[in-house]
Amino acid sequence: MKDRIYQLMKYQGMSQKEFAATLCIAEGTLSGIFTGRTRPTNNIVNAIHECFPHISINWLMFGEGEMLLEDAASHAPETAAGQSDLFSSATPPSFEPNSTPSPAPQIQEVVKYVDKPQRKITEIRVFYDDGTFETFSS
Repeated sequence: MKDRIYQLMKYQGMSQKEFAATLCIAEGTLSGIFTGRTRPTNNIVNAIHECFPHISINWLMFGEGEMLLEDAASHAPETAAGQSDLFSSATPPSFEPNSTPSPAPQIQEVVKYVDKPQRKITEIRVFYDDGTFETFSS
């Protein structure tokens, strides 16, 4: 599947940075997929489907059929050369070039402090490379 994601990125004329921003994922995540360190998750497949609804999910996930859905290819406007103009731009239809992708919802972690008496240092030990050590006590 990583090869098909890479093929889609190149087909859209995007750099790795632009493609990651479009999908609202970290560049490192995308890099990990391309190098084989990481497998694409369902969330990434879903993000691709939302950003590029004209791409066949069966092709993306299983390599079956054509990359483009038939509806997207048949309804594409024709150019003077007779080729589809639907994917000639480097940006997907829902992507505005000067806008920044909306950040993922942030999870706020709450730390609960329990009343405990304040701790004090009572002893410090320093170990040396010759196997000796010193102890400092208060």
